[in-house]
Amino acid sequence: MRAWLNYWLGWLLFLAGLGLAISGFVKWLVPPGGGQGGFRGQEAVFIFARHTWTEIHQWLAVIILVLVLLHIYLHWNWIVTMSRRIFGRKVKL
Repeated sequence: MRAWLNYWLGWLLFLAGLGLAISGFVKWLVPPGGGQGGFRGQEAVFIFARHTWTEIHQWLAVIILVLVLLHIYLHWNWIVTMSRRIFGRKVKL
């Protein structure tokens, strides 16, 4: 069960990270603001409007934060053990 959970957690982290990178790239590619040649925010850019890409980017950041905290929680014993091993303490679990 634990291996199954770690497997899917890894995939979810990968997919959320990929989505975060793509949404960040789209936000970087399309300049904000209106005016002369600028983006007014309502036109569709790569399927969604720029403000929608911003919301996607923000929600993916929250999802990654939650997944990373879950990952740390699931691997806490390993983190403690390796930290003690690296810094020279004896392991007492």
